[in-house]
Amino acid sequence: MPSWVDAILPFLIAVAVVIGPGLLVVSAAGARGWLRWSLAAPVTFSVAGVGAVLLGLLRLPFGPISFAVGLATLAAIVWLSRRLIMSRVTSGLPTTERTRVGTEHDLAPWAVPVALIVGLGLSAALISSRLMRGIGSPTAIAQLFDNVFHLNAIGLIHTTGNGSSLSLGNLTEASRGFYPAAFHDVVALVMGLGVDDVSIALNAVSIVMASVVWPVSILFLATRLFGARADIIVMSGICASLFAAFPYRLFSFGVLYPFMSGLTMLPVLVALVMEFFRAGRASFRRQIPVAVAVIAAGPGIALTHPSVVVAALVLALVFAVPPLLRLRRERQSVPARSQAAIAIAYIIGTAAVFLIVRPPLSTAPWDPIQDPRAAVGSIALMSPGTGLIGWVLIPVAATGLVHAIRHARQHAAALAMAATGSVLYFASAAMWNPFLRDLLAGVWYRDTERVSALFAVACLPLVILGATTITRALATGVGRLAPASSAWLRPVIALVLVGGLIIVMGQRGALTQAESWLGQSFGQAGVEPLLSEDERALLEELPEIVPADEVVLGDASTGASLTPAFSGREALTPHIFGERSKDEKVLLNRWDRVGVDPAVCEVVRELDAYWALDFGTEGVLGQDRPEIYGLDRLADSPGVEEVARVGDAALYEAVACR
Repeated sequence: MPSWVDAILPFLIAVAVVIGPGLLVVSAAGARGWLRWSLAAPVTFSVAGVGAVLLGLLRLPFGPISFAVGLATLAAIVWLSRRLIMSRVTSGLPTTERTRVGTEHDLAPWAVPVALIVGLGLSAALISSRLMRGIGSPTAIAQLFDNVFHLNAIGLIHTTGNGSSLSLGNLTEASRGFYPAAFHDVVALVMGLGVDDVSIALNAVSIVMASVVWPVSILFLATRLFGARADIIVMSGICASLFAAFPYRLFSFGVLYPFMSGLTMLPVLVALVMEFFRAGRASFRRQIPVAVAVIAAGPGIALTHPSVVVAALVLALVFAVPPLLRLRRERQSVPARSQAAIAIAYIIGTAAVFLIVRPPLSTAPWDPIQDPRAAVGSIALMSPGTGLIGWVLIPVAATGLVHAIRHARQHAAALAMAATGSVLYFASAAMWNPFLRDLLAGVWYRDTERVSALFAVACLPLVILGATTITRALATGVGRLAPASSAWLRPVIALVLVGGLIIVMGQRGALTQAESWLGQSFGQAGVEPLLSEDERALLEELPEIVPADEVVLGDASTGASLTPAFSGREALTPHIFGERSKDEKVLLNRWDRVGVDPAVCEVVRELDAYWALDFGTEGVLGQDRPEIYGLDRLADSPGVEEVARVGDAALYEAVACR
């Protein structure tokens, strides 16, 4: 089993693919400072997701070459547009250099650059190391229901070149339809650049999203809310690793790779909405570049997971309130009226999106998991969903809450976001009124695990504020105890003491249990309901046995349909769900009768479905019975021959149909 050291190159490729394309485009657009780095991943996902759709419409393959050509063309167009058209508005671009930097607690000129290295470095190290320990190996896969879809979707995009969100659907021709594919497109690009193993590519991209993109995104939002100061930066990085509900839990539930990846970029969209309304205080002209940034980032996040865009719009509603208050004071002002009109349009648009963009609740089986009192307790203890209490979060979040209430006008946004996250969590976890629960939590399938992750993201600004408040109070105390000490040394001592204490306390308890659940989900406990080592070994042998143009049958719930992911061969049932054609249904029910029913052989020849995998009957659905009845007697079926076997996993061929 390879170690994580062996996967250094795939991780470097994943970082380059996730960050590089977006960085090129936003740099061509003239973005500077932290905005450029914060937009990099969302814009990469926009280019990949939208590009795959356009290539699909043009019937061109999606892959590294076509992506690179499209990227270069887009970057050139953006650069020329900026030079020829946008020169008059680029001065309004909301770069970090325009943000207030430095306070009495942050006096040294080197403080912010050093804080960036420390904050982002700590966050990346804390999150990635825990994820790696939980996953166990770069080739390990989550032994969970949704991973059948994710692995095969990536494999199909890599081998077929079709990464369009308009047709990914449930991966079968009969169930073609919309499914947001940007995350899968990005992973497929990593595979196309030489990372042949789908599991390594998937682990690399998902860990990069959680440990690199997430800290950069929350740091960008925190500095918009609280100022670009060293203590804010360092504490943003440290606090980004504290919630068990996000990002760790989404690796062990589902597994929800697209939703997790979308949430890592959510703070950027919230911060851009904030900047948009702030820019409106000066002039409408200054809002144009921010709007362009939203247009650039929004599609990528939406094509990763649409519900994340809905969440961002809802969390950012608080920023539409100041223009309305300004109108009360300046009723005769034309700028005030125009900004109020924009704010009203934003509120109405957000309400419409919130009500319309939601999945069919027939696919949302989750019921409330707590009574109202327990749900309120989970909110107060900062322990959503899992019931795991991160003890360090309680005093830190309480400090942030008290400070925000005492300075409510200054920190209204952080309060509003935390309140919104709390309401949504309560609705999903404890609200039994079906209408209200569906109304408030239906966007996220009424699923408490998903909303718990959203709650963590929404409350994190308060946690950062609390950690910073404690740090500044300690720095003031150090100054009183040692008045002769250097002004820059006091906040450094306070940051080291408070940050160190939060890291030591925060990485225990809830996060230790979250890592344990992660290990169980990735098969470290010896339970492998989706794919055992023997089954995976047989899948990896298939390219030498099964011709490239022929199809393999297998029960998707047992992992026997993972041939697109691990073998580069088409599966008749690439997902547990999905519509089946009439001919496909014939084979699913009668494939093992090829030796006695000529009609079955006719369908086998029509679909080139000469092969079948038997991985037993126990799978991710927990059943011990055949889901595909045409494969339940393969060893004794006439006209069927066993071709290969690894342990209990076997490959059969319909020799009677040749």
